[in-house]
Amino acid sequence: MRRPNVVVICADDLSFNEIGAYQGRGMPADDPYAGQAVHTPHIDSLARDGALFSRYYATSAICTPSRYSILTGRLVGRSASMLRQFPPPAPATIQWNTAVERDEGNVAKFFKSLGYATGFVGKWHNGNPRMDFSGVDPNADAADPAFAEIVRRAYERGVEHLRDGLGFDFVDRVYFGNKEYLPPQLQVHNLEWIAEGAVEFVDRHADGPFFLYMATTAPHGDQFSRFWQDNPCYTPSGVLAERPRAMPPREQLLSRLKECGVSEVTAMATWLDDAVGEVLAKLRALGLEDNTIVVFTVDHLARGKYTCYEGCRVPLIVRWPGKIQPGVETDALCANIDLVATLAELAGAELSDDYDTDGVSFADVLLEGEKGHGGRPHIYLECSNIRGIVTSRWKYIANRVTDDVMARIQADEREARETGRKRLVGWDGRKNPHAHADQEGIRYFASGEFAHYFDPDQLYDLEADPWETTNLAGDGRYADTLAELKDTLRSELRRLPHSFGEFTG
Repeated sequence: MRRPNVVVICADDLSFNEIGAYQGRGMPADDPYAGQAVHTPHIDSLARDGALFSRYYATSAICTPSRYSILTGRLVGRSASMLRQFPPPAPATIQWNTAVERDEGNVAKFFKSLGYATGFVGKWHNGNPRMDFSGVDPNADAADPAFAEIVRRAYERGVEHLRDGLGFDFVDRVYFGNKEYLPPQLQVHNLEWIAEGAVEFVDRHADGPFFLYMATTAPHGDQFSRFWQDNPCYTPSGVLAERPRAMPPREQLLSRLKECGVSEVTAMATWLDDAVGEVLAKLRALGLEDNTIVVFTVDHLARGKYTCYEGCRVPLIVRWPGKIQPGVETDALCANIDLVATLAELAGAELSDDYDTDGVSFADVLLEGEKGHGGRPHIYLECSNIRGIVTSRWKYIANRVTDDVMARIQADEREARETGRKRLVGWDGRKNPHAHADQEGIRYFASGEFAHYFDPDQLYDLEADPWETTNLAGDGRYADTLAELKDTLRSELRRLPHSFGEFTG
């Protein structure tokens, strides 16, 4: 029997209420889009024809570690790059510091071992090559030959880095990090360029089987930019001679939304949906739809980013016609570290005994439509110097730092109190580096969004309080629940290499 093709699409910072299929479900979401209609027909079709998850978690709510776990099926605290930076048993601060390395297993290598063609397009952000743009004039025309040559060389070096031993046969249309690493002239999202690369890969390997990882740079906080006015020929590889032949013209986006009665506030969601639609249309045109598993997910939410709050809970939709019943909805606890094991089982294969994973397959949920999932009574969360446990009802969050980090946090608190400014040093011990830090406070507005951000121990009843507004850790009525979750966190941490406060002695 021919193995199924697999397409994994990962968006960046997309919220539940920017996807039509998730609206009205009481999901934690972002206030700026509350009550706004969205137009996402292609992503919605995946949910209509497949399975929609409401309790799927990224174990780390920032780009790099989340994508690491998607690609490897491992917790980032055990990654080789983290072990080098923080030799055990020292504590580890999880940031944008987790690389996917050549000597470790990943999902592309696994599918390649099964005879799959493997492809990657879009945002990498998992151990980037040094991008040398020295000599670029910040005021130069992006089409200037001297500018173009520097950008072209940097891009080609980066692509060769990703082609060398990471498991991908096809690497193209790459953003090596967020668009801000590029010269200012080219700091734009270009979903048409990414989608065109995805379609090209599918076209080349229509005889299959193939595995495609398509990771977008969007939205990444740019929902309110006027992205549709950017030049569609601007890319990380330089300026294209002609615009990509993919997706409806972005110039028509606002008029299309107006016809649907949808505000331009959610235009980015529709633009992203257009990119998804381009891939789905190609699968359909080639007659590959029925034998292709399509996964749509997000690295983390915007609200709760860089924390262990419900910014870790993210959309997941999986379609496989004829195998996954249409319209399945599940609140089974699953995590991004489970994705590799799940895709392996769906493909009729098993991870080898030497494949290192923290994941548990949830193929049973997909193929049998079971609401519960016995493999996951809880999920361990890790980010910054924050660790957590989430169950079907409860969330426990622990903040533990070294004495020097606590000293920086307390000094910042005193200065903020004396001057009247917002606090800027969060649990990572670092001052917010953003240009708008004076309005933001702690990175990503965390202390403004979450009233108990600075509490060392936090307990939330997610059934009654999905927005995590009321910390029950000090309420004696929940002492047993708190103790049980602390014990669970202690058990998880003891199998990991780094120390974390009193939990690891």
